[in-house]
Amino acid sequence: MFEIEEIENIFKNNANPPRAEKMAAYMRNKFDFYGIPAGKRSELTKPFLKEAKKEGAINWQLLTDLFSHNYREINYLGLDLLKTQSKLLSLSDFERLVGLASLRPWWDTIDNIDTIIGSLGLTNKDFEKKITTLARSENFWLRRIAIGHQRKYKEKTNTDILAKIIKINLSVTCKDKDEEFFIAKAIGWALREYSKTNPDWVRNFLTVENNRLPRLSTREASKYL
Repeated sequence: MFEIEEIENIFKNNANPPRAEKMAAYMRNKFDFYGIPAGKRSELTKPFLKEAKKEGAINWQLLTDLFSHNYREINYLGLDLLKTQSKLLSLSDFERLVGLASLRPWWDTIDNIDTIIGSLGLTNKDFEKKITTLARSENFWLRRIAIGHQRKYKEKTNTDILAKIIKINLSVTCKDKDEEFFIAKAIGWALREYSKTNPDWVRNFLTVENNRLPRLSTREASKYL
């Protein structure tokens, strides 16, 4: 497995300060950036991820170090490593994944790790209890994960769980504008994705919950209807 210091050196040698400034501004200056675009980052890390794919176990300490690193591109490498080793994940890793998601959370990491966590639900009957508990978290980023975890399920979407999690979040009083926006957006996005598979179900849900759904959620959900 690779060493994080090796990645740091490679990223430093490929840094682009002007681009880094723009990337940081796009993220409200919440994170430091090297200024490496996604394509270049993929090129630089491909050999390391190729080797990681051969590993028979997940190095959770390395993942923790990647997700907690000050530079966002290294956080992204944590996501790439998780995706590369996703076949090694099981339901017993649920809490560890939630722990990683809680490190320096923002939409860019949350909206990738949600479907990684969601992949556990396709093969585990005990997943529903865990994801429903997450839907009630005090941390709205974790609730966003619960809302969006089925985005890639398509015809395998469990509509009972989808509706249940959305309704749980409609009953929560948001603490600030960020929470209000990111939860409403997540609801709309989850419904929009499922509308590509079952538009009638989504239309009916929008009708039934019309008075409770935020306008943003309804607008996002209706995009393909």
